[in-house]
Parts: sequence; structure tokens; C-alpha cells
Amino acid sequence: MLSLLKKLWNWLKSLFIASPKAINPKEVKNTPPEPSDGEYEGILMGLFEQVAAGTTTGGLRGWLYSRHCDDKKLARWLEVKSEEWLLYPEDYQTLGRDLAALGKVMTGNLGEVSQRISLQLRDAVRDVSSVEGENLDSKETDLTEVVQDAEFWFEQGYQKYMNGDFIGAIASFDRALEMKPDLHQAWYNRGVALADLGRLAEAIASYDKALEIKPDKHEAWHNRGVALADLGRLAEAIASYDKALEFKPDKHEAWYNRGNALDDLGRLAEAIASYDQALEIKPDYHEAWYNRGIALHNLGRWAEAIASCDKALEIQPDQHEAWYNRGVALDDLGRFEEAISSFDQALEIQPDFHLAWTNRGVALGNLGRWAEAIASYDRALAIKPDFHLAWTNRENALRNLGRVEGENLGSKETDLTEVQKFYQLLNQGKTSTTQRLSTANNTPIVQDAEFWFEQGTQKYMNGDFIGAIASYDQALKIQPDFRLAWYNRGNGLYNLGRLEEAIASYDQALEIQPDYHEAWYNRGVALGNLGRWAEEIASYDRALEFKPDYHEAWYNRGVALANLGRWAEEIASYDKALEIQPDDHLAWYNRGIALANLGRFEQAIASYDRVLEIKPDFHPAWSDRGIVLDNLGRFEEALASCDQALAIKPDFHLAWTNRGAALVNLGRWAEAIASCDRALAIKPDLHQAWTNRGAALVNLGRWAEAIASCDRALEIKPDFHLAWYNRGNALANLGRFAEAIASYDRALAIKPDFHEAWYERGNALRNLGRL
Repeated sequence: MLSLLKKLWNWLKSLFIASPKAINPKEVKNTPPEPSDGEYEGILMGLFEQVAAGTTTGGLRGWLYSRHCDDKKLARWLEVKSEEWLLYPEDYQTLGRDLAALGKVMTGNLGEVSQRISLQLRDAVRDVSSVEGENLDSKETDLTEVVQDAEFWFEQGYQKYMNGDFIGAIASFDRALEMKPDLHQAWYNRGVALADLGRLAEAIASYDKALEIKPDKHEAWHNRGVALADLGRLAEAIASYDKALEFKPDKHEAWYNRGNALDDLGRLAEAIASYDQALEIKPDYHEAWYNRGIALHNLGRWAEAIASCDKALEIQPDQHEAWYNRGVALDDLGRFEEAISSFDQALEIQPDFHLAWTNRGVALGNLGRWAEAIASYDRALAIKPDFHLAWTNRENALRNLGRVEGENLGSKETDLTEVQKFYQLLNQGKTSTTQRLSTANNTPIVQDAEFWFEQGTQKYMNGDFIGAIASYDQALKIQPDFRLAWYNRGNGLYNLGRLEEAIASYDQALEIQPDYHEAWYNRGVALGNLGRWAEEIASYDRALEFKPDYHEAWYNRGVALANLGRWAEEIASYDKALEIQPDDHLAWYNRGIALANLGRFEQAIASYDRVLEIKPDFHPAWSDRGIVLDNLGRFEEALASCDQALAIKPDFHLAWTNRGAALVNLGRWAEAIASCDRALAIKPDLHQAWTNRGAALVNLGRWAEAIASCDRALEIKPDFHLAWYNRGNALANLGRFAEAIASYDRALAIKPDFHEAWYERGNALRNLGRL
């Protein structure tokens, strides 16, 4: 039994490695290959979920269309697969009920087949029950004994899994667990099968059960991480990979997938370090070399990205994506001839790779070889006629040849599909895309909401937010309850700065699905940008009601509370964010600012120190740490902290200003003035620097210059009490006591508890003989 289980685990190692990521959008072939059994089962589970959610017949067809699934082929697959299910009908009773529900909603062949199989399963269960009853009564078999053996059901589950029957495998593992609830192998393998069906939340719950029984099961921690990553819960995924690595530090897959999660969070340097760990264990791990190259590319380290792609290609020379990404990096370096060669290598391996044809055209265009560029774009469009970037680049190339007007794009005698006609129209005339695809009464010609949604998403991803909104509007005319279209429309409006409209669009999505936490969150972000902070907080609260571990919502809630000056609550919100994602340096940083605003300086320093543990080169934390140390009278440390900030970012004006303040407090007046001057050379309207400069000039006895410096500060910020105070000190030293008193009065009107100003005002009154 143990060797059998070990075999399953070893086999799963390759199964759970995430597929390599591409720099550009995934390739979608015009004629996708026939789905595997596992893919069909995933589609079937998705249909069941859609039915349970109340999706209509049209919605189900749209859902299948968006997944490039032919309902007739799915029906044929069901008929073939049902022969296996009918061998063990008692294991598929839930499936039978789900098929019956699908059959009631779905029309056509798929609906009929679903209904028929559900009835066959029901009847077969009755027949088996009858036969089993007879056999048990006559004691002709020992079936009861066999059925009551957890190991038997575990074996059944394993065999079904290996045959691609994931639903049957889960049913068998469930039988095993009824008899032996602490069989951690069954919980683990059940999780694997659920993950293969795309039922990720259930898979995680199953892995959790396995880990309750066997906490050091590194395979479960690893696969749990993969499922969490697939759900977009990346911080949790990283924590799960870390647990796997705690028990098995040489698990290269965990280092690799950890790198992928870090990359998805934008933590590219950490991702590269994780890929490096994987490669130290397995130097021929081409996927890690490949994804490492992508991370390096996204950091702008193109030469290193090329070297990483080269390593991937040494191991797997036929990886067309690596040749392609290598070409992209070469193009970024201006090495256009080499880029073309790299794209050619990709196309030799994968001739229908439209992205390579398109970027090859770009490189040719950069060399001024317009005719060849056009030919390259034509090859891309022959493969993917709806690839609008290729159309746009082709038009630009034609314009550069001076042939745009001479070419009739609509004269080619081809058998065009509806979508191809759409894109042919797109390149004719000067009306908008939406107008060309609508009738006189503004009804969309293409009556498929999913089609318009896909169009909108493509435009959005390419930065065409106006076009995306127009496409989402067409989708919503056809299907007004299309939640994702309302949500994405809101995102497009947000990116255009049309915040009120974005909020209205999110509200529409929330009317359809009130527990849509992403919409509540983005609605909050839009409200925050309008300065409506109380409403922003309320929106984040709704997001957190539905997703309590939504770390971004806790973080942004803290920022909104900061804008309202509610610092204690702000800190509590950051603490919640940090419970979920302890390495969020921005949450630690803002927490430090809030603590400083409350006068809790030692705690603020501790918070800044946590920032710098996570991100040692985060210069704002070094600078703000300097301010807090200055407030504690630890001026030498404050100066050192500001110097650290400036070592990282020499043009950071606030650090020069804060450094000046520390030097003033150390009595190093000339150096303080020089530091403030550095700040003002970078940012001339920095009132704090003018004020600190004025304070230093007062102490050097250069009182007229000090007054001029404070006056500059007050031109920029008339309510800055320290500038009025320092101005008063300079005036008093010049014997202009009445003006000094007026200056102190301005400081005290702004800050009535400013005791230093009261004291110096008293001295000035005494010198005037009015005290």
C-alpha cells in the first residue's frame, strides 16, 4: 500500500508545477485541441456551478463559448464517459442529480444527453441495490466485508484517479474516510483530485485535513500553496510553500512555485532569489530559468533576462516561448537583427505563434524594413484574424510605405466568418468600432455578450479604456445582468479618471452580486480618490465582511483612516493587514507614521525597523526614522538614518531636510544650511527646508537672511507655525520686538499650545517694557 501511495506522490511532482508564464498574453489557437478527460470534467463541474447560480440557457452557452467548448463534443464525451460511471452507479448519485439539473436548463443535444444519463444512473443504482440485497441475504458473497475496508476504497480511488476519473476517485476516497477518518493519504489524494476538477477551495480544505493529521506532510503544504495561488491568494500561497520548505528544504518545485507567487505580487527581486534556490537544487530546471528570465525582464535587466532564456534553451532547445521572450528582450536592447533571429527560431518550432509573427514585424519596422514587417503582420493575422495590435501595426507600416490609401482591405476574395468580417470592417472607414458593429437602432450585430466581453477585456489589457467601455456597454445591452462586464467597465472608467461613473458601475455589479468583494474594494479606492474617506472605509468594511483576509482592503482602510486623522484605528487596520501578510513593508511604514503622529516614538522606530528588515533600500523609512529619532533627542542617530536614506536615493529632498533639522539640533549650523540648500535645489517649494534653514541662520546671527528664509516658507505654507516662530526669533534679535510679537501671535493662532512661542513672546514684551 505505501509503495503505491509513494508512486502517486512522485507522479504528482510534475503535475503540480505551474506552467511557465509569458511576458505577453497567452496564445489562443484558432482550432484548440480536443480537451482531455480531466478538462472535460472541469468544464462539466463549471456548468454545474453555473446552473446552481441560476444561469440561463443563453448564459450557459456563452459560458461554454468563452471556454472554446463545443456543446456537441461535450455531449459525445458524456455518452462515452457514462459507460464507466454506470459500472459504479452508487458512486455517482450526486453526479446524476447535477446532470438532471443541467438537463432541465440546457437545450439541444447536451440537455437531452444529460437527462438520459441521470435517469440511467438512477435506475442502475436501484438495480445494484436490489442485487446486493439478494446476495447479502443468500450470503453468496463477502461484499460487505470488502466494502467495509478503507484500504480497498483507497485503492479504488487511486485506480480511478490514474484513469482520469477524478469524480469517481473522490467518491472512493470519501468511502475510505467514512471508515478511517484519520487516513491522511486519502485526504491528500482527495485534495489532488478536487484540484484537478478546479474545485480549489474544497481541495484546500482536504489538504488541511491531511495536515491536521500529519503536520509535516510537505506534499500537502506544497499542493495547498498551488491551489491558493490559483485562487489569487498569493500571500497565503507563499506561507504554504514556506511550510513545505521547512520540512523539505530541497523541494525545488516549492521554491519554483514560491517564485511564481512572488512574481505575481510584483516582488520581482525576491522571486528571482526563489528561482535561484530552485536552480541550486536542480540546475537543469528549464521552467525556473524561463520564469527567472521573465522576472529579470520586468525589472528592465534585459541582458540578464537573455542569459536566463539561453540557459532554459540549453536544456530545452524547442521551447518556443523562451525563444520568443529572448527576442522581446533583444528588441528592448535595440538588437533588432538578433531579435528577428530569435523570433524565427520560435516560429520554426511553432509556426502558428501569432505573437512571434507580430513582434518580428515590430523588429523589422524598427529597422525600416516596412514591406517585410507587413508580410510578418499578415502571417500573424492569417493565424489570428482578430488580433487588433497586428492590424494597427500593419496600418502604421503601410502608412510608412505611403500605401494606406492605395490598398483596399475589403477586396480580398476570402470566406470570412462573422468575427473575421468584424475585423475587416474595423480596418475600413473612419467610424468607431461600436458604430460599425451596430445597426441603425444601435442594436449590436454580434448578439453574443461573451464576445463583446472578450473584446472589452482585450482592449482594456492593451490600455484602450474608451474602447473597452464601449465593448462592455454592448455586452450589457445583450445581457444586463453580466456582473463581470459591469465590474470591468468600472475599472475602465476608473483608469480614465471618471470616478463617479466608475462607482455607479461597481454599484450595478453589486446589485447583481452583493457579496462581490472585489467590487466593494475597487469602489472604496474610487471613493478615496474623490476624498470621500468615510464612504471609502464603509466600502472596505463591506469587502471585509465577505473576505476577512483581504489584506489590501485592510491596508487601504488604514490609509483612509489616516486621511481622517483617526490614527489609533489606522494602526489597528494595518495590524490586521500584517496578520495576513506580515512582510507588507508599506503597512509597517504607514503604521510607523501613525505611531509617530500619536507621539509613540519608540514604537514608531520599531515599526520602521520592521520595514527595513523586509526592504532595506526603502529610503522613506530611513528618512522618517530620522525624524522620530530627532523627536527623541537622539540627533546623531537621526543624522545617520537620514544619511542612509541619501545613500540609497541622493536626490531625496525630504531626507536632506530632515538631515538639516538634525544638524540644527546638534548646533552644526553651517552644515544644516548646506543640507537645506541641497533639499531646495531639488524641490524649491519645500517649506520645511526654508524653515530649518531660517533656524540655522538665526543661530549664526544672520538675522536678515533668516527672516527672508522664513518668509519664503510662509509664501508656500502660510499656516506653518514653526516658520512664524523662527521669523519672530530673528526679528527679536534685530530689536524689532513689536514685529516679533506679531510673528509669535501668528504662530500661536495656529498652535495655541506652542509653549516656546509663548516664552519668547514674553521676552519680547519685556524688552518693549510692556511686561
